[in-house]
Amino acid sequence: MPNNLESTSAISCFVNEGSHHSRLVSLLRTSFNLDITELIIIALLALAFYACLRVLAHRRAQRYTKNPKTWPLLGSQLEASRNYDRLLDWTTSFFTDDHRTIKMTFLSRRSYYTVDPANVEHILKTNFENYPKGGESHYRLFDLLGNGILNTDGNMWRMHRKLASLEFSVKKLRRLTSSVYKKNALKLLDQLITSNREVDVQELLLHMTFQSICEVAFGSVFDPERDCTAEAGSIPVALDNAQEMITRRYMYPWWKINKFLGIGSERVFREDMTKFNNFLMDMIEKKESQMQNEVECRDSDYAPVQDLLSRFLWAQEKTSQQDILASRKSKQMIKDAMMNFVLAGRDTTESTLSWFLYCMCIYPDKQEKIFEELVKLENLTLRGNGNNNEIDVTARSYSDENGEVAARSVREAGQMFVNANTSELNEYERNMFNLSRKVADEVLIYENLHSNSLPYLHSALAETLRLYPAVPRDGKVALNADILPDGTRLRAGDQVAYIPYAMGRMQFLWGPDASSFNPERWIRDGCFQPQSPFKFTAFQAGPRMCLGKDAAYLQMKLTAALLIRFFRFELVPNHPVEYRMMNVMTMKHGLRVNVTVRKINQEV
Repeated sequence: MPNNLESTSAISCFVNEGSHHSRLVSLLRTSFNLDITELIIIALLALAFYACLRVLAHRRAQRYTKNPKTWPLLGSQLEASRNYDRLLDWTTSFFTDDHRTIKMTFLSRRSYYTVDPANVEHILKTNFENYPKGGESHYRLFDLLGNGILNTDGNMWRMHRKLASLEFSVKKLRRLTSSVYKKNALKLLDQLITSNREVDVQELLLHMTFQSICEVAFGSVFDPERDCTAEAGSIPVALDNAQEMITRRYMYPWWKINKFLGIGSERVFREDMTKFNNFLMDMIEKKESQMQNEVECRDSDYAPVQDLLSRFLWAQEKTSQQDILASRKSKQMIKDAMMNFVLAGRDTTESTLSWFLYCMCIYPDKQEKIFEELVKLENLTLRGNGNNNEIDVTARSYSDENGEVAARSVREAGQMFVNANTSELNEYERNMFNLSRKVADEVLIYENLHSNSLPYLHSALAETLRLYPAVPRDGKVALNADILPDGTRLRAGDQVAYIPYAMGRMQFLWGPDASSFNPERWIRDGCFQPQSPFKFTAFQAGPRMCLGKDAAYLQMKLTAALLIRFFRFELVPNHPVEYRMMNVMTMKHGLRVNVTVRKINQEV
């Protein structure tokens, strides 16, 4: 019996001990689990606290920096993205007279922006070979520009430039002025004469310059009536949209994902580019078919052609016998070339004329000075041609004894012009058509446009380009480490850009009134006085100086002269005027203006 009691007691103790052990294990496990969770939370809080301290320390260290603020890892990416819609003005705000080069970092990329003319000359001329467009920029822009002149370096760039340079001879420019530019400018006038109302003049200019450059580039195979129908007429707009979409690639590093998935801005870009690429290939095929019927294009050592596309196709045919380029690759190269020249020829002119008319609206006194200058030239030219037409003003002299222009008599002549009421416009319309063609044919000829006959108009256009350059930013990449003239040290692979938009607003370059529209700053002794291309960088400088500079000025002067000679422009009240973030400085909301016909109270 005792043995049974002892065994029962032992079993009970064992059970009790096992129960305590299980509770102990359970308690330990619970405690251990709580400790792990708490440790993870504490670690995360500590990491977040440390990150905050690092960010605060990083930002605190930048209290006195003159460069844009940066964030750890992200660099200037966040700040630039927040200011994307006003990126040009945001960048300009960091430049001062004593701080002419700023530094930004975008993830792992270092970028330098400068407004120092000495740096610009070093980049564009002195050490030109060390500053190409670069592989990264070429990759971003390839879907738009391909291997065209605006997106290549080295031998490919030289080949494009050599072929294109033949299109800008004096003989060719004279022909363009008397035919293509004049015809399309007069078409624009006809639209405005019959409107006498509120219009989006940027849209009209967009189509005018698109038609002009297509006639220059494609010649007779381009038919404005056929190729600018309702369907094809959206091509210029699609091209603008494509440029805006591709500009986003510089700011948003995830564009490659969007492109791969075909979503977002990359999807819109692809659709717009498909439309324009089809248009270009159609032009190339038509031109090839046309040239096959012209035996002399194959047998002559010199291309008897009148347009840019024929010249490129002729050059391809001459080299294909040596198998320099395969047929498909050659056609792709030609398409890229046409894309680049259409963009360059259209955008610089349209953008500058739009901003020019905006400045005319903001500064109506400058608008009237240009009108007076045009009336003076018209009077002198028509008198010189033996034309005693009643439209001539009766001023005997336009120069005082000091050789300065005396505009009093011209202003008196301007009083003959009154605003045309809508009811009067129909009966005056025919005379306006005739007069505008007379002025275009006899007054605004190549010799007068190319010379210093219209110094104030030329100065007003240059002043527009100073404040609103068609290409507001131009970037390069440093092949090798270099030191800029202002002491900025660049590593190989660093990006460097000069900013024409900001340079036009620098007081150390243009004086205290740098932000004001003042054409007089360009005039000396009654003549237009050009500035250094490294200070006035609207057309680049050095080996990459814009080939079409003279052609652009001719078209802009002809169009602007006809517009100001026959119309007054006033900005529609409360119309917002902002730039659109893209490679070319286009207005975001267009340019809505009230157009009033200038009228003479005499018969033509």
